[in-house]
Amino acid sequence: MEDYSKLIRTDKWPSTINGKKVSIVKPKFVPECFTLVVRYVPRKVSIELVTEEIKRSISSADNFKQIIYSFNRPTNDYRFTVADLTEFEGALKFGRLCIANRFHPITQYLPANKLTFCTLCWKIGHTRLTCNAQERKCRICLDKFNQDHINICSGIPQCAQCGLNHHSLDPMCSFIQNYRQKLNYEVKQAVQGGKLIRRVVQRYHHQRPVPPLESTSQYDTNSPPLPNNSNNMSQINKPVNKGWSGSHSQLTTNATPMESNALINIIEKMHQELKKDISSLNESIVQKLDGKIELNSSNIQLHQVNLSQINSTMISLLKKVIVPLVKNIKELKVETKNQILTVIQVLEKTS
Repeated sequence: MEDYSKLIRTDKWPSTINGKKVSIVKPKFVPECFTLVVRYVPRKVSIELVTEEIKRSISSADNFKQIIYSFNRPTNDYRFTVADLTEFEGALKFGRLCIANRFHPITQYLPANKLTFCTLCWKIGHTRLTCNAQERKCRICLDKFNQDHINICSGIPQCAQCGLNHHSLDPMCSFIQNYRQKLNYEVKQAVQGGKLIRRVVQRYHHQRPVPPLESTSQYDTNSPPLPNNSNNMSQINKPVNKGWSGSHSQLTTNATPMESNALINIIEKMHQELKKDISSLNESIVQKLDGKIELNSSNIQLHQVNLSQINSTMISLLKKVIVPLVKNIKELKVETKNQILTVIQVLEKTS
């Protein structure tokens, strides 16, 4: 993996070989060996949120997919690729990722045994080279596939194994499940008999005991237990396994400088992103407040103009209508007339 990562990331490639110009074409996909799995994510957490949370810590993470099992599970597992080898090893050694305020174990992805199927008739158990079918079939509807079939395809899936309305390689198909169980059993027998040699990483994974999970609360452990003082020296002298990091590994005092640097880099990235988010949030809040203040000030000015116009109209009405009426009423006392006229004059002055 280290050699592959160096070859992909370097630009020191020759432009000529034996006097002939050459061009280097690097693969655009990430190999399967750079795949990690985050486990025990609650079903209510969407894959979009999982992607966003993981990218906060692992910027080169990509190709997020949910792992489909043949049985119902209370939680979901998601696989994703990591192009940066430093981030890949750092996340694997840390062993945990925070998603929706919970720490979830992260492990390396071990692909299942590959199914043997035919791309001509879409049946399992043989390949295209040994298929006896006379014509190529559509992968979805299993009708004859030709250049015009894309326009006339019904789009209704049909299984080539059982004939039901699902895809031919659907993991929920009973034929696929039985075939996979038989394949796993035969592979296990071949490994035990010495016909197949399992890789070191897979052998370590299968021989390592898995602790029983009593409840889903065990997935929410935010802080792993600290080691006792009596076995600190044994933990320090214990060799570090670089091939596989368990999902329930303990954080002890045997952290290497590479682990510390990777953890510091992750924390620093999270700190910088948090500062950017807070700064952008403050700017947006200030802009909204400024807009509201400007709107309120313009409304107040408009109301003042309207009130001034109404006030002048009312005073003009009083002078032209009320004052002549008061003067023409003979039964009204002189004192009352003077009071009314005085009030009108005061209103005119204050306006």
